[in-house]
Amino acid sequence: MIYSHITEVIGNTPLLKIDESVHGIKNLELYAKLEYMNPFGSVKDRSVWGMLKNDLQDIKENGKRIVEMSSGNTAKAIQGIAGTFGVDFKTITNRIKVDEVRDILVMMGTEIEELPGNSDCHDPNDPNDPLVYIHKEIEKDPNGTFFTSQYDNQKNVDEHYNTTGEEILRDLDRVDYYFAGLGTTGSSLGPGLKIKERDANLQVHGIVADKHDYIPGIRTIDELYEVGLLNPSFYQDIHNVNSQVAIDGMLNLIRKSGVMSGPTGGAVYAAILEHFKKNPPVTKTKAVFVVCDRAEWYVSYVKKRRPDVFGQAVVSSWKDDLKDDVSVSVDAESLNKMLESDKDTMLVDIRNQFAFRASHVHRSINLPYEYIDDMFAHKTNPFNMKKPVVFVCPIGEKSESIAKYLKQKGVDAYSLESGITAWRDAGFGLDNSF
Repeated sequence: MIYSHITEVIGNTPLLKIDESVHGIKNLELYAKLEYMNPFGSVKDRSVWGMLKNDLQDIKENGKRIVEMSSGNTAKAIQGIAGTFGVDFKTITNRIKVDEVRDILVMMGTEIEELPGNSDCHDPNDPNDPLVYIHKEIEKDPNGTFFTSQYDNQKNVDEHYNTTGEEILRDLDRVDYYFAGLGTTGSSLGPGLKIKERDANLQVHGIVADKHDYIPGIRTIDELYEVGLLNPSFYQDIHNVNSQVAIDGMLNLIRKSGVMSGPTGGAVYAAILEHFKKNPPVTKTKAVFVVCDRAEWYVSYVKKRRPDVFGQAVVSSWKDDLKDDVSVSVDAESLNKMLESDKDTMLVDIRNQFAFRASHVHRSINLPYEYIDDMFAHKTNPFNMKKPVVFVCPIGEKSESIAKYLKQKGVDAYSLESGITAWRDAGFGLDNSF
């Protein structure tokens, strides 16, 4: 079949039945929607084409540049499409954590404004938000900038409703469950809405990354609430999956089904198996899930987290031995009293430098989480064994882990409960370094 433009190749992706001998769930007919077979390699090809197709002529004729906040698949799709129309594209992001993804974007000709990366701990108060920078771009040249705004653009949902959902209905006479990773939520909401028009009892399940982890392409539940398209009540359940489980699911799909899935598809597949093992289907049940992108882009991601896959020794993490019964939390009121009564108490803010400079607790020093993580990984402890040290992060998750580790090593360590958000809400003042 001959096509005249690459955008004609977007969509109409295969629906592959995963054999019961592979997934092991009796009465389950499981189908994988192979979205990685889109021309730029991901489910985002549809979303981007939906957001751009009616505006590209105007964008080109008026010499506009497209801008977006994307760390991967959306940026690839925009660049791929924009390039064929002779349109410039710039992505502004702080989330590119996989080398291959960055290299592919550069190879494609993408202009990248890469902000300092987020720590693994979600910071609701971080001023280093890509959206702020996007609006600065628009303010500089309002008539020459086109912002696709993937996180709240209804066209993202509509394209999946009209294409992905329609294709699934065309291929299957009934769908009981639909599973998808949650990033912008377009690929779960759009098809789910379409299928529900025919199959009213459809259950839609979303998959997110564990709060303490990172899976490319999907968000943690905290990050997800920043997404304008999110409709939590639409999902029968939202499953948390960590990177190790996601990689196991990914390897299972690759090795047993020939599905060259990336970590997001692996996370969704793993969540499906867990769900149906806990809730075995009594009658014949049909479920569809989205394999959103390909494995090749995530080799370094897998190597870092699962070196054993490549025959390399697994290095234990300092986080492996944390004990839940170690008490380190101190509330804002108690911390304020500590600081007033003990001038030797060290206060360490582990957020990134931009968030720290914008606002921090008086007397605190800045030592970002990534640096502490690296020191602990190399068995180095820079903290005084004889003086109290209190760690502060956005909402108290990562600081608690650090404090527990040091407490187990004999350091008088604490964590500000609920983080700097609690300090601010308690009415205590914040300094800034700007």
